[in-house]
Amino acid sequence: MDAGMIKKIDEVRSLLTDPGEFDKVVAKYEADPCEETLRAVIDQMTIEIAKRRVQGMEKE
Repeated sequence: MDAGMIKKIDEVRSLLTDPGEFDKVVAKYEADPCEETLRAVIDQMTIEIAKRRVQGMEKE
């Protein structure tokens, strides 16, 4: 994984209120950096946003 991708993942992680699930998906991507696992990272970030687990977003 290149330095740019690591920086972006760290930025996203810093925005999450509970990055536990995100970290699990990222670990899979780090072990196997392919398109499928990258899509899983993107999907997990979408889920985190939808569930309002991002700092600064209020839960409904």
